[in-house]
Amino acid sequence: MEDQVREEDAFEIRGDILEVILSHVPLIDLVPASRVCKSWCCAVASSLCHHKRPKPWLILHKQDTHDPRTISMHAYDPRSHVWMKMLKPSIKCTSNLKSSHSNFLYVFSSLKLSFSFDPLNLTWSHVYPPFGSRRDPIVAHVGDFVVIAGDEYDYESDPSLIEIYNIGTRAWNICDNMPRNLIGLSASDFLSIATTNEKLFVTKKQSGMTYWFDPKSKCWFGPYTLNPGQPIVEYNIGTSNCDLILVGLCKNSHNAEGLKIWKIVGENFMCEEIGEMPCLYVEKLKSKSSEISSLKTCVIGNFVYIYNPLEMDEVVVCELIIDGSCRWGSVQNVVASDEIMNKVVFTCSEVGFEDLQRIMRLENQKLLMES
Repeated sequence: MEDQVREEDAFEIRGDILEVILSHVPLIDLVPASRVCKSWCCAVASSLCHHKRPKPWLILHKQDTHDPRTISMHAYDPRSHVWMKMLKPSIKCTSNLKSSHSNFLYVFSSLKLSFSFDPLNLTWSHVYPPFGSRRDPIVAHVGDFVVIAGDEYDYESDPSLIEIYNIGTRAWNICDNMPRNLIGLSASDFLSIATTNEKLFVTKKQSGMTYWFDPKSKCWFGPYTLNPGQPIVEYNIGTSNCDLILVGLCKNSHNAEGLKIWKIVGENFMCEEIGEMPCLYVEKLKSKSSEISSLKTCVIGNFVYIYNPLEMDEVVVCELIIDGSCRWGSVQNVVASDEIMNKVVFTCSEVGFEDLQRIMRLENQKLLMES
């Protein structure tokens, strides 16, 4: 009996070897692995601390165009290169689901504003509508605030009115100093939005004209012109670790399309080039089309996800490296064949081990491996 126990102990995986093995395991599988025994739990924790931190997930929300209450969620983990499907998402709505930046998801109507910004959009807030009715305004999460601005009001209301919801006090405040250049513009079609904990950045996609807004002081600043020194036909912005990032769709003298990424630095919004998308991935964005008419981006941490809203077979990924370079790749869209019948909304989130532990404890929500 004693010899048998010693033989079993000899084959037990322990210490650094177990830690290295776990560093290659998909993040979602580390939750059950941590429950095997105390030594495995410690090894999982050590693996997450000592090895590369989890990469931001790309999350795809699919809403049925005929029945908006039907929504499914799919998540891609670049650490393990797998897609997962969320069973029974936590939001049901009758209006269009939208996202203006990163992991901020919202539903806006004349009756209610619903929004979520936790990593897997499990927690939702529902508040009474703001003071006016709009079709497609700027809706953004900035620190402790949700800001609603722009587009046109109904019933001849003041189009410069800005509504600010304080998440902590659950109160609305208003101000009326909206920049004239942004009034009347549809957020989805004409504006690109990015945020930090203190600022809301708004860029006109066609010109690069940029403003930023401080919800605490209720003041706008600008305009500033994003000028990378070459022809840009569409400007998209995002924030990477509090740095403002510009993703520009370019055309050269031969009308050939390209895409570059710049870091915006200084009070004058100077552009420092980070990298250019290889031609292989430019072609992936075109898919069945002969050209790229528009782009959308999701930026969080050191990851930039780029996709063509009209051709979403693949999403191109740019990982920003500490030395100032970048690494390119692509992700196949698992629901690309359903785009005609469904509205697709992208977000991206830094999903942690604790977030997955939380979802595993919920009886009505599960993540299942798709591929």
